[in-house]
Amino acid sequence: MDRALTALLAFVGAVVVVLAVAAVVLTVRSNDASPAPVASARDPNVIEGISFPAIDHDPAAAADLVDVWERWRTASFVSIGTWTRTLDGVTEPLTGDVYMAQDPPRRLSIRLGALAENIDGLVAACSPVEDDAVVAPICVRGEGISYDVRVGAELALVEQYVGGPNRLYDVATDGVCFQVELIAPALASPWGSWAEFCFDDESGALRLARIRRPSAIDIESIHTIRTEVVAADFEMAD
Repeated sequence: MDRALTALLAFVGAVVVVLAVAAVVLTVRSNDASPAPVASARDPNVIEGISFPAIDHDPAAAADLVDVWERWRTASFVSIGTWTRTLDGVTEPLTGDVYMAQDPPRRLSIRLGALAENIDGLVAACSPVEDDAVVAPICVRGEGISYDVRVGAELALVEQYVGGPNRLYDVATDGVCFQVELIAPALASPWGSWAEFCFDDESGALRLARIRRPSAIDIESIHTIRTEVVAADFEMAD
């Protein structure tokens, strides 16, 4: 494996951890939703209005998740939404805007006012955005790495997360969204101890993601999705 692809796999791992990358507004039944810590991956907590139920692994659902993930990364759309992090024991969440324009082989992603990804044919790999980032990270263009190779590397990671006996996560679906649960405590858990991903049927874009992390709940909520993509949609980073 050449150095460029090795660097890309490392970067893709960071991107998938942030994931997406992974999304959209959760309807909470109660205004009093102070999170409590998760004791373990198999001891999910229940917050008033937000639950993290145990999951029985469904290999077909895992395969479907990989398929819809591929569609998300290869579709053309513009999505706009918000990101919210609610820390355990804190009532006021941290919030910020998220924006993605994608029309392969181009993708522009802006998170919390900072550039997260800028891909135009060859990959421009950017540092993951910190929650309080006020300066755009430095991006480095990968030599000889195409958009398709970058997507393929990410899909390979997702397949490792949800497939086979050494997978990190059990996967289930309710027919609308996909739920994943960490099988056992791990040093690196890209989707926390429990996560849910929902995708837009028409565009293929991710429209909701919520992730239960060790001391917080992250929710990415997309309120606007359109499939018509124009050149101006990629100029926001200029």
